Amino acid sequence: MDDLRKERLAINEALYRNVNEGIRAGARGRGGTLSIRCECGTLGCNRLFDVPHGVYEATRAESRRFLLLEGHDVPEVERVVERHDGFMVVEKFAESGDIAEATDPRSR
Repeated sequence: MDDLRKERLAINEALYRNVNEGIRAGARGRGGTLSIRCECGTLGCNRLFDVPHGVYEATRAESRRFLLLEGHDVPEVERVVERHDGFMVVEKFAESGDIAEATDPRSR
């Protein structure tokens, strides 16, 4: 995979993370789960899934981590660090991780 594609994937995931932060902001106090968009780097993926608030917040505490549906990971730019029922948490590495940190809305 070339560097430009890796960069594009990282930017797409960062954009989806921002969308989910907006969903979280509008859903405060509405139960134990949050319906979010898959944060994979695939352009056009708009699948939703439920994540417990605790898992969501623990993931957001780490700038390099994202929530993806099972099988939506790209091993060239991220590694799976947690598996849950139907979804997983991945951690970006190398340049993709740097982009994830630089675009984290919670670190601004």
